[in-house]
Amino acid sequence: MRLRALGLVLLTASLVAACGARVDPGQSLVCRTAIVALHPEGARLDIAREIPDADGLGLTLVHDAALPGEPPRRVRTSCRFANAADDSLAESGPPTLTTVVHDGVALSPTALFLLDRYWTGRGPLAAGAAPARPTALAGTGLALSHGGVHAVQVATAAVTTGSLYALLAVAYCLVYGLVGRVFLAFGEIAIVGGYAVAIAVGVVLAASGIAGEVGVYAGLGLGLVLAPLVAGSLARMLAQGVVAPLAHRPGYAMIVASFGLVIALSEGLRLLQGGSEVWIAPGRVRGLVLATNPDGATATITLTQGVAIALALAGALAAMLLVARTRFGRAWRAVADDAHAAALMGVDARATLVTAVTLAGALAAFAGWFVVAHYGNISFAGGLLLGLKALVAAILGGIGSLPGALLGGLLLGLGESLWSAFLPGAYRDVAVFGALALLLALRPGGLLGDAHPGHQRV
Repeated sequence: MRLRALGLVLLTASLVAACGARVDPGQSLVCRTAIVALHPEGARLDIAREIPDADGLGLTLVHDAALPGEPPRRVRTSCRFANAADDSLAESGPPTLTTVVHDGVALSPTALFLLDRYWTGRGPLAAGAAPARPTALAGTGLALSHGGVHAVQVATAAVTTGSLYALLAVAYCLVYGLVGRVFLAFGEIAIVGGYAVAIAVGVVLAASGIAGEVGVYAGLGLGLVLAPLVAGSLARMLAQGVVAPLAHRPGYAMIVASFGLVIALSEGLRLLQGGSEVWIAPGRVRGLVLATNPDGATATITLTQGVAIALALAGALAAMLLVARTRFGRAWRAVADDAHAAALMGVDARATLVTAVTLAGALAAFAGWFVVAHYGNISFAGGLLLGLKALVAAILGGIGSLPGALLGGLLLGLGESLWSAFLPGAYRDVAVFGALALLLALRPGGLLGDAHPGHQRV
């Protein structure tokens, strides 16, 4: 009798459990699709069973994975999904993955984003799928033709790229305008600042318990303070140890020394952080619709893009005002005009140079913040090309002229955006540096410099 009662209880419990937790077909499809990407190519996968989570927001796939010539291995993969009531994409696509634990290891936010975007049927590789991440774009923008919308988007991209170049170009001009020397390491200093930002985001996400886009934005806010401190301190050390001692040596000494620093900083970052790119966790795409055409195409600007542009332009303009309106600016202009006369009037040329390089390093740090906030990643190898393009912008505007640096950066950004919009992107950098050679031949002083500057120290 007791055994019969116990059997009845177990049967009832199993029926209740079966009714309360069923495998959702959409979740099953997404998780089955995901595990293919999580195993090496060529692995044979056999699903043993599917175990739904009690709350209905996930399941665990128990499966056997076997590589060619090897015995199968039992693996468990758990997939968790957003609540349908909170999932803005649930009606237009498969359920949104929020967590994947494969063989006991949780996927990082970046890996989860790439898996959700490019593999499980939500990204641009899936015909008719919903957007890769939830979006929150405000407004409808101006009603324009197709060409008008395209022009607005190209202009937005031009201002974005151009403001980045302008910020670094001003850093070059702060040093060149003072001593007539090109210090090539500002691109790498920007990358150092970018790594500081990426580390700040990672620390906030790991230590504070703040998840998602709030944690990312909090990390970017911390990085906005940390990056100038790190990069500015590095620039100050380089100013005292390299720039100031070589400021009045032959021009090749500064170029060779700074190029050596570029290599040393790049390799140091590679050894410390590894050779792969560092990505921050992606968040919801927030922004503003600038223009719309009758077919539904839009020109947009994201929140981080707008903040990055504003920060870059504000930093460049602040440096110009600092030179024009402050005590340091008077000393900078005095040394730039006549270092010997400035010394007779009590101006410390070396201290002014060290301060200028430190300020330029802080501007480079903001450029590194720009790269991480807008593009979402940073790499040890990106500093040289970034620095050289900013140098092109400085020469285009008239190296040594701070307003010229701002103008040159925006014009270079416009040129790159127009090239990418209408011509093969593979030849864009060839065109940029080819234009530099042509400019140096026809107008070496740049747009706002002297048309025929004569002998120039570099």
